[in-house]
Amino acid sequence: MQEIAGQRVLVTGAGGFIGSHVMTTLMQSGAVPIGLVRSLSPVQQDNGFEWVAADLVTDPLDDLLAGLRPNTIIHCAGRTAAPDTDAGREALFAANLTATARLMSAVSRMGHPVRLVIVSSAAIWAPMPPGLVAIDETHPMRPVAAYGVSKAAATLHALAEGDRLDLDLAVAVPFNVIGPGQPRRLVPQAFIEQLRARPAALALSNAAAVRDWIDVRDVATALVALSQPKGPRGLFNIASGNGVSLQDMALALCQIGGWPPVLREDATHGDSGVSRSIGDARRLTAATGWTPQITLEASLRDMITSAP
Repeated sequence: MQEIAGQRVLVTGAGGFIGSHVMTTLMQSGAVPIGLVRSLSPVQQDNGFEWVAADLVTDPLDDLLAGLRPNTIIHCAGRTAAPDTDAGREALFAANLTATARLMSAVSRMGHPVRLVIVSSAAIWAPMPPGLVAIDETHPMRPVAAYGVSKAAATLHALAEGDRLDLDLAVAVPFNVIGPGQPRRLVPQAFIEQLRARPAALALSNAAAVRDWIDVRDVATALVALSQPKGPRGLFNIASGNGVSLQDMALALCQIGGWPPVLREDATHGDSGVSRSIGDARRLTAATGWTPQITLEASLRDMITSAP
């Protein structure tokens, strides 16, 4: 982390779940974080960080970047959900592919070298076949839903343009990101909301589905590790390497929160079509020394105690 100290680091999507934790981690590492959001809130204006408002899909970016003069950009901005309509899919591609393409194009025209870290998603990967222990970066991209398709398109574009333009680029692929501040519509925060309201009525669909749960603070540390100037290039999974089913994760929540472990089978949470998703992060560890530090139990405990 020492090489990042004093560096100006622009974080897109800095008001979001991952981006806000990246801002804090950068500050703790001695960097100068600059948060980019679509619109500034009064809270952001008063929290001591430097902020700028811009829409990566529509606003001119060359003059903005020239004025900010970042040494590094961590691109966390994007959209994770939209209605299953033509308009919804267009919105996903605009927020995830178009914004990434426009940002990279503007970076290529800057007058000084910039380290660029783009945040993708494990939704880009093909479902795991039987017998595969974990997904590494050679695994085929074959997403099963519109969000994953939009992130795969952005990832392939970033890798191709990074090579073509010889950009100092890494693409990070976090698996299932959890931790304090997770949006309420996502699991396990959605489970916590249900348990607080009606603990005896927690409904699970696809309860046997296995996921690689990784704490957002570990993800932020990984992204900052990748943001070192002239750092490793290419594709890097961010994962714990451990698979835990939705049912076991929900039972852990019940134990930590003191709720009765009464789970019902239901279709409240839709089936993503992916039965197992476990990541192999050895390439990231070899390149940066990063390893996850926060256990699933600690992450869930922090989510429960920090929830309003």
